[in-house]
Amino acid sequence: MEYLCRSRACLSAAGRRCFADSSSPDSLKMHAKTVILTQWKLINHLKSYLAKLTSDTGFENALNREFAHFLQKVDPKTYGKLGVSAASLEPKQVQEIGPNEPERSGLSFPSVFGKMFKDNEPKQVPEPKWKTAKPSISKESVLSRTTHVLTALALADTEAIKLERMEDLISHLKQYPEAKHGAVKEGAVRLLLRIKRKHKGLEAQGVLNEAFALLGHAGPVAGNGIRILSIDGGGTRGVLVIEMLRKLEELSGKPVYEMFDFICGVSTGAILGSLIGLKQHSLDEADDIYKRLSSQIFTQTPFKGTSNLVLSQSYYDTELWEKMLSEQWDKTLIETNRNPKCPKYCAVSAVVNHSRISAYLFRNYSLPWRVQSQYIGGTDHQVWEAVRASSAAPTYFEEFKIGNMIHQDGGILVNNPTAIAVHEAKLLWPSTPIQCVVSFGTGRTVPNPMETVAPTSSSSTSWKHKFLAILDSATDTEGVHAMLSDLLPEGTYYRFNPYLTEMFSMSEIEPMKFEQLERDAIMYLRRNEDKFHDAAKKLSQSKSLKKKTTDWLNMQWQIYA
Repeated sequence: MEYLCRSRACLSAAGRRCFADSSSPDSLKMHAKTVILTQWKLINHLKSYLAKLTSDTGFENALNREFAHFLQKVDPKTYGKLGVSAASLEPKQVQEIGPNEPERSGLSFPSVFGKMFKDNEPKQVPEPKWKTAKPSISKESVLSRTTHVLTALALADTEAIKLERMEDLISHLKQYPEAKHGAVKEGAVRLLLRIKRKHKGLEAQGVLNEAFALLGHAGPVAGNGIRILSIDGGGTRGVLVIEMLRKLEELSGKPVYEMFDFICGVSTGAILGSLIGLKQHSLDEADDIYKRLSSQIFTQTPFKGTSNLVLSQSYYDTELWEKMLSEQWDKTLIETNRNPKCPKYCAVSAVVNHSRISAYLFRNYSLPWRVQSQYIGGTDHQVWEAVRASSAAPTYFEEFKIGNMIHQDGGILVNNPTAIAVHEAKLLWPSTPIQCVVSFGTGRTVPNPMETVAPTSSSSTSWKHKFLAILDSATDTEGVHAMLSDLLPEGTYYRFNPYLTEMFSMSEIEPMKFEQLERDAIMYLRRNEDKFHDAAKKLSQSKSLKKKTTDWLNMQWQIYA
């Protein structure tokens, strides 16, 4: 207790000296420092005394933590009011004070704190919450920033400044997605349409397209109606789709990305859709890239593949697959809109860690204001992430985690994404009719009515047969085809799914197998020549004068309303 008595005496003496000598500000400041240091010495003595009362180190540690929490809650501005400069709080100027050392001028407040806890190293004092916590922005602040960005864009008087302000708007919308609704209400679409009418440069048009995509504004389509391309999953059997697309390009005289306004794919369809739609490779280039990726990733020894399957639940090298994808696609989904000819695109995956497995759409567009889709999805992803998630086939590759969602191959839930594509396209262009829907499958075999599966007993089937039957039913592609062929207007829907001589696995890379697939595709093209001609003719229809007039009037209404 003599520590406490001595400290109290020192504190009283310091206080008397402080009030006695008030002739100059420097003296007051010096005495204030003395009082603070004396108080911390008192606390240090008290801590030492309490620690001696018990041999339980847990009690001392708990006490240290309480002191640390107390110090974290202290406002640093308080130090300045008491005469401690901000510079004295820097770690470089921390000086240690022992419990019996004399007072020294220039000693900083944290020095006592550092000495107090040094005895308990290697414990580290946690960062204060006000340093580590992510700052939360209120809705009012976000709306105020949105208004400021739009005002600055409206006041820009040169094209260079307008480009800079539009980039600011894009960054703001990416940082605060909730700002989209406020921006639309504030007239952002109308303002951007006016800028688009005046500035026709490629750079300006690219920036405008990305801003429109973030705001959920889709301009008028190029034809009389919406033209949709849908591609099923199927692994390396995707070479069939490339051959059928060659036929359409040959008949229409246009590349794929100009024939369609909306492209949707799952698994291998997501890969092909990104190659020919987002990166706009020619079909020959896409074929080379597709076969090269397949041959590299699906080359695996049985021993290593089995080991990977046991250890990581993936037969093939997932890390290599991700590396190859990230090297092939280096943009975000939204950034692809900077290409004026880029169609709308979505890749389908399956989220498997929710209470119910659900489809997830990786979109390169935002939905219009106040429009809600039946499917969850997002736009703030890299293109390679969308492809990786959509092609994460169970046992082939590891599941793919993004945020708090775990993705697997969309084919386990929706192997024919045509219905999803129609749904999404109608959300983007609600008042525009559907001109043509082309759906590509990745092959099927002729069913054998005589083929039966022997049950394990006379009264039941095996669990394996039941499981495969359920899986086959869930991933059935022709069921969606039958539904859409009945619902869509006649002459607008075309489904191409070749019959195969042999149903190959999704990881087949044998050159002879590829040649067989190409021969099957050629035979299918010959048998369906008229159907391909009809589809190409439908896709090539140019916009009528009536449609052009309607689009122009809608544009004027959006600008001046």
